[in-house]
Amino acid sequence: MQGSRRYFRSLTTGATMKYDFNVLEKAAAEFFRNGEFAKAIRVYIFMADGDPSLDGGWLGERLGQCYESLGELNAAKYWFGRAIEENPQVRLLSQERRKALAKVDVTDIVPDYLIPDGETRRVII
Repeated sequence: MQGSRRYFRSLTTGATMKYDFNVLEKAAAEFFRNGEFAKAIRVYIFMADGDPSLDGGWLGERLGQCYESLGELNAAKYWFGRAIEENPQVRLLSQERRKALAKVDVTDIVPDYLIPDGETRRVII
């Protein structure tokens, strides 16, 4: 990641706080290695807050790996997709995992959301 320090303005005090993202990444990687995926997710989400590029897809890819390890396949598919959006030429792992998760859907909890071919329905919100 480019630059290890980021600056944030505290909403409550107005003070600028510094975070060393190298330290955060090392902690998240250690949590991941130890199977503490939820803790790794917390760190990566914290790192991603306010960063629309997700550091060129890097954070999205890490989040995808964490969610896939937890068995949260819909979330993994989403985050791998975000990583690809941000950096399609570099995020080859994300492309591979997104293809592998292509058939992940929500039919187990919303069985009738698919519309048969040729049929149209009016959307009511």
